[in-house]
Amino acid sequence: MKGRACRRAGAAIAAASVIVTGIGAPAAAAADRVSAPGRYSGYSPKLYDKWERTSFHVPVRDGTRLAVDLFRPVKDGKPVQTRLPVVWIHTPYLRAIRKPDGTLSRGGGTSYMNARDLTLHGYVVAIVDTRGKGASFGTRRGMQDSTEARDAYDMTEWLAAQPWSNGKVGMMGCSYVGGTQDNAAIATPPSLKAIFPGATTFNRYDFVARGGLTAQYHTRPEDPNDLGEGAMPVDSDKDGSLLAQARDGHRGNTIMSEIWKDIPFRDDWSEKMGSRFWEETSLSSYRNAIEMRGPVMYRWTGWQDEFTPDQFVARANLRNVVKVFIGPEQHCRSEQFDMFSEHLRYFDRYLKDIDNGIDREPSITYYTYNAEPGREWAVSDVWPIAGTRMERWFVGGGRDGLKLAPKSPAGPTKASFTTDYSVVTDKYATTAWPLSQHGHGVSFTSAPFTTDARLTGHPVVSLWISTSAKDGDVFAYLEEVAPDGKATVRAHGRLRASHRALGTAPYDYLGLPWHRSFRADHQPMTPGVPAELKFDLLPTSTIIRKGMSLRLVVTGADPRQRSNILVRHAPAPQVTVHGGKGMPSYVDLPFVPIEPLTAKLR
Repeated sequence: MKGRACRRAGAAIAAASVIVTGIGAPAAAAADRVSAPGRYSGYSPKLYDKWERTSFHVPVRDGTRLAVDLFRPVKDGKPVQTRLPVVWIHTPYLRAIRKPDGTLSRGGGTSYMNARDLTLHGYVVAIVDTRGKGASFGTRRGMQDSTEARDAYDMTEWLAAQPWSNGKVGMMGCSYVGGTQDNAAIATPPSLKAIFPGATTFNRYDFVARGGLTAQYHTRPEDPNDLGEGAMPVDSDKDGSLLAQARDGHRGNTIMSEIWKDIPFRDDWSEKMGSRFWEETSLSSYRNAIEMRGPVMYRWTGWQDEFTPDQFVARANLRNVVKVFIGPEQHCRSEQFDMFSEHLRYFDRYLKDIDNGIDREPSITYYTYNAEPGREWAVSDVWPIAGTRMERWFVGGGRDGLKLAPKSPAGPTKASFTTDYSVVTDKYATTAWPLSQHGHGVSFTSAPFTTDARLTGHPVVSLWISTSAKDGDVFAYLEEVAPDGKATVRAHGRLRASHRALGTAPYDYLGLPWHRSFRADHQPMTPGVPAELKFDLLPTSTIIRKGMSLRLVVTGADPRQRSNILVRHAPAPQVTVHGGKGMPSYVDLPFVPIEPLTAKLR
């Protein structure tokens, strides 16, 4: 049974470590079996100690040949003949790369775990170059477009039909490789039973062009690997001539930053794509078909990643989402959680029918910063979590500086800054998470907390802004500041002022402010006239310890926002944040009780 119907609403935290008897599980004493988030033993021991790799091309429906690396477990020197479930990766990051130092890398861009090791537990693993990439033929029409979805359908059904397959197929991977799983789910191949997408979107516009601003990591130029440098040919291509032919076809690949530049609004038509790109490539556009015929999903990322809200929105809209995991790290990283064990127990349940209890656990596992050692992880079966209360903290100024406080200033206040474009460069940022921007705009700081307090959820800001320009970008950062002055950004958000009109989302957006961002909604600013800008910040979970302060920093530029260069105003705009009577600016903060919601899982 799929979805929330198989969850126990309000399940006790202890349920995450329930030990159950497995159906079809290896013989092991029940007392030796453990199945909990990040912990898995006694259900799926290593059955093999080696795997064999072969590579070849597989044609899809239009004749385009896709390059495949296939990994099968080996016994007595030969690939096992038992029909096994298949887990595959659909990647633009090259299934196999010869590095400049001569070493060979085979992972398809999945660095957080070694997928090939699933073969040792009784799986077949395949890594496939997307069309227009690596050793695959064809030309990329668009990132995760309907063409790639059809390719994913064909590859899934081909894998399911092979004599070494039991007909049950899963997928895994992160970032683009997470998105290719969503893309496969859109196509609803009948043999695709379970996917494990990391750091991917629910609605592509809400992510790529969040707040009307194209995310900086979607504005980079193509790099040598994108163009196939170092790609490995398939086994039969001894002289590399097929690889050369394939790479010739890649010259016609679309450059996505150029497409996105031409479609700044949600309802824009892309001439290069011949479609409304945002609609064509969004999971949200196909949710009815996915719920009826799609696979179950385990969605994951870290708090320090701009994909985080998408996982909760996807869960709110798709009953297929049976698990969500949010760790402490940045994009596609998992150093503090055993992600391999988590993949294994998930695929064991949904591809091997081993009753290991994962489907009876609370559906959300998440990390809390500053928690006591050993108590950083918690679980919940609802989002927002039980006990959440939103508190409104206002910004204002006084003789002793700019303040963030639960009480609104008695009279009107103003705090002004000149947009600091010096923080922006034309270089592609190497980190997706910002450092403190204190000093590059205006900062509103709370008094030190007198007791510990916990924030878990989505902060929302509402800022009355006036500017000397007809448009401009506003960035807000929620920081925790230690007594020694060290600041850590816990949440941030952005909004282009002309996209400030609020609308009603066509799906469950968790009650957060949603901007339709159609061309008809475009509202230039009137210089000097205040307007209200309301937008959500990325969610987080952190404990503000006694003696720490909260700080809200508002700027007009972000170091990671390369696209800001394209809309730089001259002279740099003067921006004023208004507060107090008549134009209250504030941040709504999701406070929750510290106990009993933080629990020891290990």
